[in-house]
Amino acid sequence: MSANKSWDIFFDDEVKELTKMNLPDPETLDYYERTRNREIFWNFDIDDSLVDFSLMIIKWNKQDKGKSPEERTPIKIFINSNGGELPAVLNFINVIQLSKTPVYTIGLGKTYSSGGLMLLAGSKGHRYVFQDTTALIHSGSTGAMGNTDKVLDNFEFTQRQEKRVKDFIVANTNITDKLYTKNYRKDWWLMSDEIITLGLADKIVTDLEEIF
Repeated sequence: MSANKSWDIFFDDEVKELTKMNLPDPETLDYYERTRNREIFWNFDIDDSLVDFSLMIIKWNKQDKGKSPEERTPIKIFINSNGGELPAVLNFINVIQLSKTPVYTIGLGKTYSSGGLMLLAGSKGHRYVFQDTTALIHSGSTGAMGNTDKVLDNFEFTQRQEKRVKDFIVANTNITDKLYTKNYRKDWWLMSDEIITLGLADKIVTDLEEIF
């Protein structure tokens, strides 16, 4: 005899009613809740889709127009990223730096390459990492293809972008021009205490309420 089980017996009436409704999936609900709370969770490699979040920061600043920074609800960016496209993160940094609404950055796990730049861009005093958050600073990759002239053009453009990155890091951390030049061509790995000492972030989280 076959066992035709009805799974209804495992759910109460409230759950049964909810299943009849056309509700969005939990991931979508989580996204909208974060948006309402002005939270961005970046758990990806960095690419052009980051511009959508630049637009969100611009929108939140528009909503806050006329308020002092102290009156504004801060924007919080949670970061776990292997890095990615430099032009995309540089544009995002431009928007963060122009934001009158405070932007808190919180490093979760990996803040590598462009992800570390995102962490660094937060409002001074509100750049957080956890005890085992790590960072990586290194030189960029051109990915150049084509004839010699095109490769050289690409290389020259990459050098200009790398100077932009160096200037940004030196201006916003305790890393000197000399120290940066000495280390950036290798994979320069940093543990959380080094992240704080070098000024890429301001505080190691010891109580979750610090980032609420």
